[in-house]
Amino acid sequence: MKSKSARLVRRNHARYHQGRDDLNIVPMIDMMVILVFFLIFTAVFSKTNILPLNLPASSTAPVDLPKGLKLEVIIGADDLVVNDRNSGPLKRLPNTAAGLDLDGLSEFMRQVKSQYPDMTDATILPSPDTSYDTLVQVMDAVRVYQLPVAPFTKAELFPDIAIADAPGVATPGGAPAQTPANAAK
Repeated sequence: MKSKSARLVRRNHARYHQGRDDLNIVPMIDMMVILVFFLIFTAVFSKTNILPLNLPASSTAPVDLPKGLKLEVIIGADDLVVNDRNSGPLKRLPNTAAGLDLDGLSEFMRQVKSQYPDMTDATILPSPDTSYDTLVQVMDAVRVYQLPVAPFTKAELFPDIAIADAPGVATPGGAPAQTPANAAK
């Protein structure tokens, strides 16, 4: 009891789709275009900071260093020690109630920079239990300091950072690590 036109439409529709079980990929292509568009625009706004480090080669012997200040910052469990590789400790900064005395370290680094304006290198010596966040905070305090005047920009202190093990840390072979004091003996 259906109309003649409805039967013709149904018959033509069945005839057209008979034996066609293909996959419609148009929605998938639409989603891929949207994803590519999204990824391109979000990648522009993300910024990755890379800090170059001067890591010692594993097979090279220590080089004889020229005379002068060789700045080291030793990160201990309860203090920071600013050290001269040739003469020994320059300043000990005990931890505050909030943790490491990074403000004191930054202020002392400013004093050292005023006496040695051409010097750009420093070595950070973390203990084995030093967290990554602590290491980065100490590196930032040694590299730059915040100017106290507007527009609150940063000034450079010692941007060439090297990292090594703290003195007295055992090496994988079981012997104590080579420290400047041990190397001279």
